[in-house]
Amino acid sequence: MVGARTYPLWQDLVLREDLPKEALKTVIGVLCTPATTRDGFDDQADRRREETLKAALPARASAKRLRGQLLVHADEKTLAALAADGTVTNPDLPAILRHRQVWAGLISALARHPGQVEAAIALLPRLPDYEVERVVRDWDLDRHARTKGTPPAPPLPQELYDAVWQPAVDSCGLL
Repeated sequence: MVGARTYPLWQDLVLREDLPKEALKTVIGVLCTPATTRDGFDDQADRRREETLKAALPARASAKRLRGQLLVHADEKTLAALAADGTVTNPDLPAILRHRQVWAGLISALARHPGQVEAAIALLPRLPDYEVERVVRDWDLDRHARTKGTPPAPPLPQELYDAVWQPAVDSCGLL
């Protein structure tokens, strides 16, 4: 268990170019592990951890190797959250997909940004057939638990909706 107040220190460590490879894996592991306390999950501390992880994913091309290492070690939930807020983008997909399969949450998160809808749609054929529907069904997972003041998910892009449902319609021969 890592204290939430120490996340900025972990961030400083992960950004050091001279950090030994063995230590880097530990630091990345800390930044990718959900924050917990003795009583269970700590939402506030986990937000700080996610903010630290976002800060550790610099968009500078000079940090491409470090960014790739962080992307490889982050879990699916974290990657989807980072894609939803625009930190993880289309250029990050090769690094992510070298080490894991496509999942519905990643496609949905990418498609929340107009410039990435095409990239999200291009990933649909890589999903197992039984997962494709989840891209649309799970678009706004927080709709029932949203707190007052939290903005709703953006509207589902029509292109994504069509790309998900058109193959099903075609296979049924309805149109």
